Amino acid sequence: MESVPRVRRRCRSFVGRRNEVRSHLSDNYKSMSMRSGYRPEIDGLRAIAVLSVIFFHAGLSGFSGGFVGVDVFFVISGYLITGILLRELRDDSFSILRFYERRMRRILPALFLVLLACLPLGWFLMDPYAYDRLGQGLIATTLFSSNILFWRTTDYFTATVDNPLLHTWSLGVEEQFYIFFPLFLWAVWRYARSWLWELMVVAAILSLALSEWGVQSGRAVAAFYVSPLRAYELLIGALVAHAALKERFPRLGQRGSDIISWVGLGAIIWSIVFFSQETPFPGLYALVPAIGTALILAFGSSDGTLGRFLSQRSMVGIGLISYSAYLWHQPVFSFIHIGGWAPGAITNLGIVLAILGLSWLSWRYVESPFRDRAFIQSRTIFWWSGLMSVAVTVCGAWLTLTHGVSNRYTEKEMEWWKYADISLQSAYVTKRFDGLAGPFASSDARKVLVIGDSYAQDFINMVYEADVWQDAQIRTVYVPTTCQMVYVNQDTSMYISPVDRPGCAKNPNLQSSMGLIEQADVIVLAASWKKWSADLLSQSIDNMNLRVGQRLFVIGPKSFGPIKIRNLISIGPQGRSIFRNPVRAVTVEANEALRANISKDMLVDQILIVCGEGYSCPVVTDGDRLISYDGGHLTPAGAKHIGQMIFSRSSLANIK
Repeated sequence: MESVPRVRRRCRSFVGRRNEVRSHLSDNYKSMSMRSGYRPEIDGLRAIAVLSVIFFHAGLSGFSGGFVGVDVFFVISGYLITGILLRELRDDSFSILRFYERRMRRILPALFLVLLACLPLGWFLMDPYAYDRLGQGLIATTLFSSNILFWRTTDYFTATVDNPLLHTWSLGVEEQFYIFFPLFLWAVWRYARSWLWELMVVAAILSLALSEWGVQSGRAVAAFYVSPLRAYELLIGALVAHAALKERFPRLGQRGSDIISWVGLGAIIWSIVFFSQETPFPGLYALVPAIGTALILAFGSSDGTLGRFLSQRSMVGIGLISYSAYLWHQPVFSFIHIGGWAPGAITNLGIVLAILGLSWLSWRYVESPFRDRAFIQSRTIFWWSGLMSVAVTVCGAWLTLTHGVSNRYTEKEMEWWKYADISLQSAYVTKRFDGLAGPFASSDARKVLVIGDSYAQDFINMVYEADVWQDAQIRTVYVPTTCQMVYVNQDTSMYISPVDRPGCAKNPNLQSSMGLIEQADVIVLAASWKKWSADLLSQSIDNMNLRVGQRLFVIGPKSFGPIKIRNLISIGPQGRSIFRNPVRAVTVEANEALRANISKDMLVDQILIVCGEGYSCPVVTDGDRLISYDGGHLTPAGAKHIGQMIFSRSSLANIK
C-alpha cells in the first residue's frame, strides 16, 4: 500500500492538472469569444431598445420617447455589420452573395411569418379598405420599401395606429442602406482605402444635415422615413466599427471606460424618458440616443460594470429575441385596437409578456433554424426566399386588386364600408377648398374669404352641398390645425409643438392673409379650435382691423365621437337613427372658450345646432347617411345635412 503522504501528493497533482485543464478550457472559451466578436452586452442593449419601443406603443408612462429604440438598433446594426464586412475585406474573404445570404437568414423567415399571420387576422378584423392597405403594405414590406409607402401615404387623415405593418419602415431603411453600403465599402477599400474614414464621416454629416433640414423645413415625415436622411445613424455605428478595427479608441482603463459607457446609457435613458412625439425628430435630436449607443459600443465591455449589467441572462435573452419581438409587437397592438379593445396599463403589461412569449417561439422555431447552415443550405435559402417573396407579393396584390376582397360583403354593406375608405373620403374633404385658393378677381360679386384647416374645407363643402352663396366669389386660405389661427402681439410658439414650429413659421396665417382679408366682404374662420387660440381670438379679431360693413363669422368646432362602421352596420337603420356619441371633452372646452370670447352673432356654434344642449351628437342624417366618417370630417351627406342646419339656424342665415 502507498503511504498517506504519497496519496496526498498524487491527489494534489491530479487537482492541479484538473485546474490547469479547466483554466486552459476557460482561456480557449474566452479566446473563441474574442475571435467570434460576440459581445453579450450588445444583446442586453438590444433588450433595452426593443422594450423601450414596445412600452412606447403600449402607452406606458415614462416611455414617451421609447421610439428612440429604433435609433439604437440602427447604430448597433451599422456597428456589427460594418465590423463583419471590414474583417472580411481585410482577410480578402468578402463576398456580396454571402453577405446577402446572411441578411436573408436573419431577416426573412420571421418577417414572412408575421406577414402571413396578418392575413387571417385582417380578414376577420379589418374593413375592406384597411385590408386593401394591408395588401399594399405586404408588397412594400417584401420589397423593403414600406418606408417609402408610409412616407407617401401618411398624412393628417391617416390612422397609423391601425396599421399592423407600420413598424416595417425601419427594415426598409436598413435594407436600402445595405443595398449600397457593402459595395461602397468594397470599392473604397480597393481603390481609396486610406480615405475610408473620411468618406464615411462626410457621408454621415451630409445625411445628418439633410435630416435636420427636413425637420426644420416642415418635412419631418420625410426626415423620419427616407433612408438617406436616417443613414447617419447607421454610419455612426459603422464609424465605431472602423475605429475599433484600427484600434483608434483611447486607452482609458476600466474605470474610465465604465464611466463613458454609463454616460452613453444615460443618454439613451434620458431620450426614452424625456423625448416625445413633439420632439423635432430625427435630425440633431436623434444624435442623443445614437451617440449614447456609440459610446457603449466603443467603450463598453462584458467585464465592465455596465457590461455585467447588460450581460445578465434575462437581458441577453430578451436581446436574442429582440428582432422577433420588434416584428410581433406592432401587429399585436394594432389588431387589438382594430378589434375595438382598449386595455389598461395592467392589461398592457400582460400583453407585453405575451408578445415576449410569442417572440421566443418565433426565435426558437423560425429564426434559429434558418440561421443554421447545417439545417438549410445556401442554395435552398435563396430559392426559399425568392418563392416566399413571390407568394407574399401575390397575396398583397390579391388584396389590392380585389379592394380588400370586398366581394365578401353585400352591396348594402359596401355602401357603408366605403366610409372607411380614407383616401376617398379625405379627397372629398380637400378637393373644393384647394381649387379655390388664390387672389380675388376683379368683379362686383360679393367676395367671401374662408380661412382655416380641414374644418374650413368641410365648411366649403357645406356651402356647395347646401346650395348657398352660389353667386359669391369664394377664396380660401389653408392654415394647418397645428398652427391655429392667431394674430396677436405676443409669442404663441409655446402653444405649438416644437416639431410643428418650423412649418407654422412659413405657412399662411391671419397676418399674412391681410391682403385678402381687406378685400373680402365676408370672412369666415373655421378650424378645429384649441382652447388657447380660442382664448386669444378676440385679440386676433381686433388686430384684423375690419372695416365697417365687413362681416366676420367664426365656425365653432365639431365632434361626432368614434365612428365604428362595423358596429353601425350591425345595429341596422333603426339602431343608427337613435345612436348618439358624446362630444370630446377637449372640443367642448374649446367651444366654451369661443362662446366666452366672441359675440353670439359672430359665432356659429355647430355643436349646439347639431347636437343640442346635451352635447350628444347623432351619427347619421334623417336619411340614414353617415354624417362624419372619422368623427370630425364630413361625408357629402353630412356636409349637406349640417350645411342646411347652420345656414338656416345661425347668423349665417342673414347672409343671402
